[in-house]
Order: sequence, then structure tokens, then C-alpha cells
Amino acid sequence: MNETLDLRPVIPAAMVALTGLVTLLAQAFTPKGQRAPSVAISLTGLAGALASVWLLGQEPTRGAVLAGALTADGLSLFLQAVILAVAIVTVLLTPGYLSANGIERGEHYALLLFAVVGMLGLVSSLELVSMFVALEIMSVALYGLAGIDRARRESQESALKYFITGSFASAFFLYGIALIYGVTGSTSIERVTRALGVMGPQALPLALLGAAMLLVGFGFKVASVPFHMWTPDVYEGAPTTVTAFMSAGVKAAAFGALLRVFDGGLTSLASHWQPLVAALAIVTMLVGNLAALAQTSLKRLLAYSSIAHAGYLMTALVARPALATEAILFYLVAYAAVNLGAFGVIAALARDRREPATVADLAGLSERRPALAAALTVFLVSLTGIPVTAGFVGKFYLFGAAVSSGWVVLALVGVLTSVVSAYYYLRVVVAMYMEPPLGEDNFAAVPATAVLALVLSAGVTLLFGLWPTPVLTLARLASRGLF
Repeated sequence: MNETLDLRPVIPAAMVALTGLVTLLAQAFTPKGQRAPSVAISLTGLAGALASVWLLGQEPTRGAVLAGALTADGLSLFLQAVILAVAIVTVLLTPGYLSANGIERGEHYALLLFAVVGMLGLVSSLELVSMFVALEIMSVALYGLAGIDRARRESQESALKYFITGSFASAFFLYGIALIYGVTGSTSIERVTRALGVMGPQALPLALLGAAMLLVGFGFKVASVPFHMWTPDVYEGAPTTVTAFMSAGVKAAAFGALLRVFDGGLTSLASHWQPLVAALAIVTMLVGNLAALAQTSLKRLLAYSSIAHAGYLMTALVARPALATEAILFYLVAYAAVNLGAFGVIAALARDRREPATVADLAGLSERRPALAAALTVFLVSLTGIPVTAGFVGKFYLFGAAVSSGWVVLALVGVLTSVVSAYYYLRVVVAMYMEPPLGEDNFAAVPATAVLALVLSAGVTLLFGLWPTPVLTLARLASRGLF
């Protein structure tokens, strides 16, 4: 890839960073007693960044910038569009939820925007050190978001747990970078690939140890077993809109970087890391789904579901790189829409610092809020992988990529655990439609912005379940960015 002085590839991240600063300044200069226009500013900046991603995609040639550290290839632009779309939906969900919980703080939107900056940098990095910097920008902002509800002890606890485990993950990742640099003399993914291709056998153990450390660091971020223990507590304790953003945005960013490092950079070591990834995928699918069976808390149930879906995504990681990338990119789109919608329904019902906490709290929801019950049913059905939803198409391509590359056992475990997941997903549907309501209707009226966010999420889930071709085509073109 040719290096150029053209700085257009950094425009989306720069726009979001500038928007974050403007949001902070707007909060500081808004007269006391008035509300800063944080939502409007955030949506404007994110929409502008998304438009710049689209314009960059129309350019015939896009090189690497900043000494080859960042790129605007098909893979990065695809994932940047996903991340920005996730951020826009999150911002639409946020104002009503913050108001219902008494945590209307302008820094919330600034932290969210700075987390997006880290995510955009993570998926566009061609160099391990810049990838680490982007990872830390994202992580530090998320630590603050997780603990922003300072009046709730659970929120503070989630921030502390996320910070401690995230620090360990960063240490592993940084040590892996050091080992790879020691073997290859470079942290550029392209140069690392070339160096590993001509590496002597005496350097193999150190290179494998470095790859393993990188895998541990990514494992924490994508919530794969055995690096998943933070996920249920953090998802449950963080504000629900923050949990929605983390579940969708962090997975897209982390898996994008994981693809670039392993399928794009460490291909010469594939015969060594693929069996390890396959084992992690199997354990992750089993633990995530079996643990979810015992959950009564909605957010913990969805947290273990998130762990299971990390396992599904990892089944394709061991397939042939082109197939793996295409399948994973499509699934990230489907998963982002579904998780934003599922957590968004919970957030939309929040009122006076209360929200549905358990499956029993949703009993009879179809009588009180039929539209929300129908939307949540669509999202849960998609997570299960039932036809006519994007989740079904995504799992079909994930498991198909594994089978076509000879990893039939992985696909079989994925199918069987998906069947198991139907029990705990459909248990929520049964509660909404077949159990009588408990007590009075204490749920809030759904704000207009949240309605728009849920309509967008449900529309994407159903549209790409019935007509996946446009996203699959874009994913196929984006996958060429790795090669």
C-alpha cells in the first residue's frame, strides 16, 4: 500500500473528535438552568463523519497516512460506517434514558464521541502501536461511561471492574506487541507479515508467544471465554444505553482489528493459532449459552448472549481469510442492529430511575406496550437465528465459512448451541405474551428519538434478513482490504 501525504483518511475520526470538544465547550458555556444542545451537536458531527466515510468510499485510490499507521481501505471504511451508525442510534436512545434516570450530563456525549474516535482508529490502524493507542482511547472513554451514574453503586462497581480487567488486557496486548517487534524488528502489520514469512525456526516460539498475547488482549475486548468474567457485571451495572453501545460498537471495532492482525498479518502462523482460536470458540459458545440459561436478569442474560455470539464470530475466524472476513463483517452489522434494539427496548421503558431488570418485569408487556413487545420479539428471534431475520443469514454465513474450510465440528457446535439459546430468548417472549402483567404499569412513554432508534434497528434486522445482498456485496468488497 502506497503511503501518501493525503490526510483524508483521518477526516472521519478528526470530525468526531472535534465534535466531542465542541460538546464539552457547549456544556461549559450553556447558562445554568438551561440544557446544552449536546444531542443535536453529537448527531450533526456523527452524520458528517458518516458522510465523509461515504465520500472516501467513492475515491478510486486511498493510501496509508501518518507514516503508514492509518488507512482508508475497504475494511476500515465498512467498519467505520458500522461504528458511526451504532453511535448515531445510541445518541437517539440516550436523552430519554438519561432524563428518566436523572443523569443528564453533557460529558456523557463527549465521552461517547471520544470512544468512537478510538474505535475508528482501531479499525483503520495498519500498525500495532497505533492500534494500541486507539484501543486505549476507546477504553478510557468507556470506563468513564460505565461509571457515569455516580449515584448507583452498581455503576461505579462496573466502571472499576472494567478498568481493572481492561488494564490487564492492555498489558497483555502491549507485551504481545513487544514480542512481535523483538522477532520482526517492526510493528507495521505489513512488515511483520513479510518478516514472519522468512523467519527461521529458532524465532518461532517467541513469535507464537507474541501472537498468543495479542489474542489474549483481543479476547478481553470481544468477551471470549476465559477472558469474559467482566462482561456480565459491567453490562448489568453500566447505564443501559452505554451497555448497548459497548455490546455493538466494541465488538465491531475489536473484531475489525482482530481480522486485520490475524487474518491479514499473522497468516504465516495460521496453522498454529487457528486450533487455539477454534478451541476458544467452542468453549465460548458453550459457556455463554449454558450460563445464560440460569439468568433471570435481562442485562446479564444479554451479556452471556454477547459472550456466546463472540464464539459464533470466532468460528469464522479460522476459515479462509476472504470467506471469514465477509461472513464476520455481515454478522457484525446484524449483531449491532439487534443488540442496540434489544437494549434499546429496556432503556426506552426506564422511568424514575427504574427499568425492567428481570424477565418477570416484562410479563404482559404485549398488553401494555404491544409495539415494544413486537420489536423485542424481532430482536430476540434474530439473536436465536430464526429465518427472515438478519441473525439467521449471519449465522448461515459464519457456519458456512467454517464448514467450507473444513471446520465442521465448529459449525456443529454453533448450530447446537443456537438451539439451546432458543430456550432463554423465547422465555422472554413467553413472558411478554403469555404471562399476566404484574402490578401497575410503571413504564414510561417512549421518547420520539428512541422510537426512531428502535424503528431503524428493527428495520435493519428484517430488511437484511430478507434482502442481505447489498451488505454482503459491500462486505465482499471490504474484505479485499486485507489482501
